[in-house]
Amino acid sequence: MMNKSHLTPMKRQPGFSLIEILVVLTIIAFATKLVTYNLDGNMEEALEKKALRTHGVINLASEFAVLNQVELGFHLDKKTLEFLVFDGDKWVTFEGEDLYKPIKFEDDYKVNLTIEGLDWAQDNMLEQSNWRELMGTGDEASLLELKKLKVPQVLLLSSGEVSAFQLSLTLDEDPESDYFIEGEFIAPVNLRREPE
Repeated sequence: MMNKSHLTPMKRQPGFSLIEILVVLTIIAFATKLVTYNLDGNMEEALEKKALRTHGVINLASEFAVLNQVELGFHLDKKTLEFLVFDGDKWVTFEGEDLYKPIKFEDDYKVNLTIEGLDWAQDNMLEQSNWRELMGTGDEASLLELKKLKVPQVLLLSSGEVSAFQLSLTLDEDPESDYFIEGEFIAPVNLRREPE
C-alpha cells in the first residue's frame, strides 16, 4: 500500500498559467486589430462623404449659375475650396447661400486641382501675365493689391459650361483610394473612384 503522506496535494502557486496568459494576449490582439480596422474604415468613409458632398455642391453651383444667369467659379487654396461670383467688376466670395460656404479639407487629405493636365501652381495667370502693363502702372502697391484678389481656377458659367478640371481627393495614409471630381466642358461634373 501506498503511504498517504507522499500523496499530499500540491499547493497551487499564485499567478496565471501559461494558457491563461496566451488567451488574454489573443483577445488583446483581436481587439487591437478590430479597432485599427474601424479607424481605417472611418477615414475612408469620411473621405467618401467629403468627395460626394464636394461633387454635389459643385453641381448645385453650376445649376445655380444657369438658373440665375450669373458667372461662378471656385478657387482652391490651402486645402479650402471657395466659391466666387463675378459682380460685374471683379470676382468676390459667393455668400448668397449657406450651401456654398468654403469647403475645408482636413489635414488627413491630399487635395490636388489639375486644369487641362497642368497643375494650377504652374499655370497661374497672375504669375504669367504682365499686370503692370495691363493696369497701366508700374506701382508695386497696385501689383500687390491685384495679387490679393481671388481669381477662380475653375469657371461655372451661366451657359452651363464648365472649364475643364480634375479635383482629386486622397487620404495621406492610403494613397490607394482616390476620388476624382472631373469637369469636361459641360455640366454636370463627374465623380469617379479609383480603384473602383
